[in-house]
Amino acid sequence: MAVEIEITADHAGQRLDRLVKGMAPHIGFGAQQKWFRTGQVRLNGKRVKGAERVETGDFLRLPPQAQRQESKGSADGGQREPAAPDPGLVQQLQDCTILDEGQILAFDKPSGLAVQGGSKTIRHVDGALPAFTNDLGEVPRLVHRLDRDTSGVLLVGRGRETAAFLTKAFASRDARKTYFALVTDWPEGEEAGVISAPLIKARQGGEERVIVDFDHEDAQSAETLFRVERRAANGLVLLSMEPRTGRTHQLRVHAAHFGGTIVGDGKYGRRLPGDWSAPKRLYLHAASLELPHPDGSIIRLSAPLPSAFEVALNA
Repeated sequence: MAVEIEITADHAGQRLDRLVKGMAPHIGFGAQQKWFRTGQVRLNGKRVKGAERVETGDFLRLPPQAQRQESKGSADGGQREPAAPDPGLVQQLQDCTILDEGQILAFDKPSGLAVQGGSKTIRHVDGALPAFTNDLGEVPRLVHRLDRDTSGVLLVGRGRETAAFLTKAFASRDARKTYFALVTDWPEGEEAGVISAPLIKARQGGEERVIVDFDHEDAQSAETLFRVERRAANGLVLLSMEPRTGRTHQLRVHAAHFGGTIVGDGKYGRRLPGDWSAPKRLYLHAASLELPHPDGSIIRLSAPLPSAFEVALNA
């Protein structure tokens, strides 16, 4: 059965061949190129080339082989069965479930747990979602993402229609998200305001990063509201941050652009010192989420600030 994916804001602007590589890391480069040549990759129902870039709301269709099969095939060459979700991961997600109501499922995702799989990631939220299928046979689907090291509210939708509705809400900026970030070197006197700085992906030092670029024509607009919630005696500042756009690594890059560094962000700031006495993690937490429900009501979700933040502020 073909794999069908609706493109969310997190992947908007990405080259199609790179996106497919990330979604089917178990398939070799040559085989993936053959998918494009033979029309097995379809974007909005049309044949496409790998250099094309995807946009929010696009529908991507991949051949059945794109679905990772973990278990070994039968001796007679029969079709392999997908591996069952990791029971330990399923239990972990059950323990951090903050809402399980009809078509809506939400978790307080812990820091360090990936949302989706990749070439070196086999333990992730998406792989455990089949265990949360409801009595109608509707499997939960991802509708947005959090970085692996970001904790907090993660929403999924049960069934294709619900997932499509919620994905569209994120893409059209109908979702209001608030994060808490612990930062160093935050400028004095900057208690609240807006960071408006366009972002673009670039390769620096052999790795892909997101940078601020006011001149590049392909840079995407990005806007973040911020407010200082607390200044600790040790120099750390607790910020609330509300992204008005959903760009990759937006909060981390905007914080660095404004002069601060999110604690534990080795990619855009500094790694934690060896004598760091609080838990070692990225100090970024998705604290609340508000967006429309398919039935016309409003979904309001929140995840309490992890205790590690308080430990760090008082260190």
